Amino acid sequence: MSGRPPPAPDRLPLQEADDVGDRIHICVGATCNNNCLFCMEEDREDRLGRVGAQTPDDVARMIRDNRGTREILFTSGEPTLNDHLPDYVRQAREAGYPVVGVISNGRRFAYAPYVRSLLDAGMNNVIVSIHGHDARTHDALSRTKGSFDQTLKGLRNLDVMRRAWTFQVATSTVVCRRNLPHLGALCALLAPLAIDRHVFNVMMPDGRGQTHLDALMPRYREVTDAFAALLPTLAPTFARRMALVDIPYCTTEGLPDGVRGYVERYYHFEPDGSFERRAAGLTQSAPPTDDDRLFQAAAMAGDQTGFTRVTRTFQESFVRAKRPECGTCGYDAVCRGVWKPYLARFGWDEMVPVRRAPVTPPR
Repeated sequence: MSGRPPPAPDRLPLQEADDVGDRIHICVGATCNNNCLFCMEEDREDRLGRVGAQTPDDVARMIRDNRGTREILFTSGEPTLNDHLPDYVRQAREAGYPVVGVISNGRRFAYAPYVRSLLDAGMNNVIVSIHGHDARTHDALSRTKGSFDQTLKGLRNLDVMRRAWTFQVATSTVVCRRNLPHLGALCALLAPLAIDRHVFNVMMPDGRGQTHLDALMPRYREVTDAFAALLPTLAPTFARRMALVDIPYCTTEGLPDGVRGYVERYYHFEPDGSFERRAAGLTQSAPPTDDDRLFQAAAMAGDQTGFTRVTRTFQESFVRAKRPECGTCGYDAVCRGVWKPYLARFGWDEMVPVRRAPVTPPR
């Protein structure tokens, strides 16, 4: 989720044409104090090993060697549990990144002095995950009692602090069967707060999302119908801040262009060999590529281990698919395909090529 302002409502919210170079995710959260049912990082021990292998010097090198990237986001697990986070934010600000952000469950933001430490260090973009309109819904999905109250208090602290600091705030909600009927109530809860963007990520059937697909995965058309019914009930200023993402464009016809769309692009670093080991367990390999913008082994030397650069485009090429008919769709050039586990469960019936002028990313 980018720190950019909402797109104009008369165009699709497309990312730039380049797959990488615009946004880097620095994975600094080796652990998480939530345990979300749909988490894509299902293997908590693997994450602990991968992210825990990084030293502060490794992270400092990632920050320093990737200057020129527009946006840096500290993420993975729960980054606020890393005691070095304020220092990493400061290093990124001093390195000249225009946007320095944190993707968080927001629970530690309930402590105002901690929020101030990040803002003083240079954080100017915050993405807070909130998955329900009340404690019963959110805590059941996060599988952590009390998480809703802390997250909401964190958002309210951010609201107050915007009077003294300049920064962007977005919320991120994973849309699943349990919260889909209550999105209007969630919007009502968030409406009084100073939030720039409300991003609704349709659940990705990967990690735990794949494990719980039958119980939690809504059909894409169900999500589109729910949004079509919800948008007219919202104040226009609030509706313009909405974004429905990680859903095929062809299934969102009828929604305003400024609301529907894109899958963000970014790259991140992993210890050499860790991505290859995970990919070896997949049933189908990604298309071969010699484009080192998408995947570059041994991209960075570390003080204890080397690191591979992986883009989201390359990573998801293992688990997304297109069919020949997709080539006739006007969205083909900007569509990344459909999740293979979703197709295995529901098939292709919803994905009907759209006869329209081809849509291409802005350059």
